Amino acid sequence: MKLSILSTVLLISSASAFAPSINSSPASSTSLNLFGGKKEGGEGGGMGGMMDQLAMFKKAQEIAKKKADLDKDIAAMDIIGSAADGKIKVTVQYVPAQLPVNPSPGYDTTSIDIDEEYLAGVSSEDLSAALVDALRDGETSATKIVAEKYQSLDKELSGIMAGMQGGQAPAAE
Repeated sequence: MKLSILSTVLLISSASAFAPSINSSPASSTSLNLFGGKKEGGEGGGMGGMMDQLAMFKKAQEIAKKKADLDKDIAAMDIIGSAADGKIKVTVQYVPAQLPVNPSPGYDTTSIDIDEEYLAGVSSEDLSAALVDALRDGETSATKIVAEKYQSLDKELSGIMAGMQGGQAPAAE
């Protein structure tokens, strides 16, 4: 009889190790605050949290559209680099990133214009060096133009990031 009671007690105690624990802890703070529940030091905001996220998502979509439009505008520009005192001119066009295939933007050379008098009197080494200089000048000019155009998007994105962190957007300069 003692053996059956002992085995029953051992069976019940070992079975509880596999049973789910019943814990009456409150729901996680994530589920409480997802839709603007009570925040630290304040009252609940009725859908505030989710609405803030939706507003930020819409703003991000607007910025993505502006970026796409900006990419189209820059891609349509002919950016000229030159060398040999303007006797060699290279036309460069911006090629926006094509995600996910090519995540990095680049530049394409669309035309090269060489002054005929210069071409007739230049050595091949000097011509080669001047072409490289003109290409670099074109890409440098294109990079500067792209950076200037993207500064407006950078300011808007900084404002969104400050909003996500609960701060204020940086002051416009």
